[in-house]
Amino acid sequence: MPRFTERISLSDDLKQVPIPELIKKAKQLVKRRNYAQGTTWNYNGRFNDLQRSATLFGTDMLSEEFITEHIEEGMHRSPKLACSCVQRKSLLNLVATAANTMPVFAYEKASVNIRDQYLRESLSAYGQYLRGKEMSDETIKSYLQTTTRFLLYLEKSKKHDLTKLTAVDILKFITDLGGDWSSRSMRIVPSHLKAYLQFEKSPCEALFLSSVRTPCKSKPICAMDPENVEALWEYVEGSDGDLRSKAVLAVLLSTGMRPVDIAKLEIDDIDWNNDSISFIQSKTGECMHIGLFPVMGSAIARYMTEQRPKGTGLKFIFLSKKAPYRKLSPSICAHILKEAFKKNGVEYVPDGLHCPRAVRRSLVSKMIAKGIPIQKAAASIGHVDEKSIDLYTELDVERMRSICLPIPAPMKGWCV
Repeated sequence: MPRFTERISLSDDLKQVPIPELIKKAKQLVKRRNYAQGTTWNYNGRFNDLQRSATLFGTDMLSEEFITEHIEEGMHRSPKLACSCVQRKSLLNLVATAANTMPVFAYEKASVNIRDQYLRESLSAYGQYLRGKEMSDETIKSYLQTTTRFLLYLEKSKKHDLTKLTAVDILKFITDLGGDWSSRSMRIVPSHLKAYLQFEKSPCEALFLSSVRTPCKSKPICAMDPENVEALWEYVEGSDGDLRSKAVLAVLLSTGMRPVDIAKLEIDDIDWNNDSISFIQSKTGECMHIGLFPVMGSAIARYMTEQRPKGTGLKFIFLSKKAPYRKLSPSICAHILKEAFKKNGVEYVPDGLHCPRAVRRSLVSKMIAKGIPIQKAAASIGHVDEKSIDLYTELDVERMRSICLPIPAPMKGWCV
């Protein structure tokens, strides 16, 4: 996790460009850099935060006062997550880069705090080694941040000989670092450590422990059972129930659209003449075109004509039921699923089996079962990264069985 100074350096050129224009340029820069899907999604979230703060504070231009309020507002929203402040500073530096101006916040290099000459030389040599592998600048920076923290920990522990590292040293470092870094950031630490230990030819036991993955707090999402999907469709097509909930469920079940995109759907996104929906995905920033299926179109039309508040002037399709009217929160999709299951007598289990992502996976699973290629099935719900598509290979059970190798005779007894 990078460290930045508290001092703001805002150039005059940056002050003269409207914030929406700066965000547009920064998004283009992110797209040109071809970041991983998760990184792009994270940046899009920070872009939305910046635009929301600009609206909240009633400004269209960057200023020292606005940036200070923006950073403080992030800390108030997530007081236990210090990285939210760091991410906002990092985004402002990205905006400055896109506008060809100097960074807003100076980067504090933790490596200058390494006093031991041997460790400093090791870090320098490792940096040259990474650059020789033709990695991107962002990837190199990430590897060096982890390594720098590791070397600072070793220096603090008075362990200056890398050839004498033990598995206990690695475990203590990961435990110590976990107190400062978020669980998301900690996931990359073991692979970064392993790369550095291989470079330094450290002992095998230390290398082995560095390969252990950090625990994931969230359970992997499985595809929703067909029986539960059928129960949701019965709710949508039934005579009882809230029209808004039915419309949201119809969109989710028909398209597998992400809750954040359902909440942001606008009236102009629907082309009733050509039976299609077009929108920009919040996670990837890519444009998505989806067919307007009859059951989905009917549910949306009925909600808009019979239940949607009139005369609000808001462009979003799904609105809150009580004034002051506003667009829905993405979390409403999970609440709607819970209520739909309850009305149909299905026991709700809050463990990833009854969530919007499970609906998305069930949709892809159904497509694969019908013979649609995995790449095409995953792309139909908005995935563009090949690494994301790989997550759905486990759903093609029959094809996975066809490529399984038989267990060798000597190993059968051992397996039993």
